[in-house]
Amino acid sequence: MDMPIVTAKKMIESKKFSWLDGVYSGSMPEEIEDNVDKTIVLVTEWLNEPTRYANQSFKGWTIGVQVQTFFKLKNQPVSLIDAEIAIAKLFKDNGWQVDDSKTNIKDPDTNQWSQSFLFSKNINLKEGN
Repeated sequence: MDMPIVTAKKMIESKKFSWLDGVYSGSMPEEIEDNVDKTIVLVTEWLNEPTRYANQSFKGWTIGVQVQTFFKLKNQPVSLIDAEIAIAKLFKDNGWQVDDSKTNIKDPDTNQWSQSFLFSKNINLKEGN
């Protein structure tokens, strides 16, 4: 099984959003950190734990990712709210739950807008795992 951030990254990339220029997991490459000419998504892990304890064991695992979208400054081909809805629907349609949606934040240094979601998903473990 892939790590949660890898699973989420692959899911976002497979959708091929026309307004999205790149998806990164774990951390952002240094050359991208201050780039305001691209809309990018950063996926990080926020939850990874056993759940549903019974008979001195656990029967499930809960994974969670934070998805941060950094919107380019100029010529944005999609409204921020439309992009946010598209990301949330993608996760929901793939069995994830929206645990939190942060408000849009404008970086005072770059004037770039960003938004963040927390998603989680429960995984049922098979006997013997």
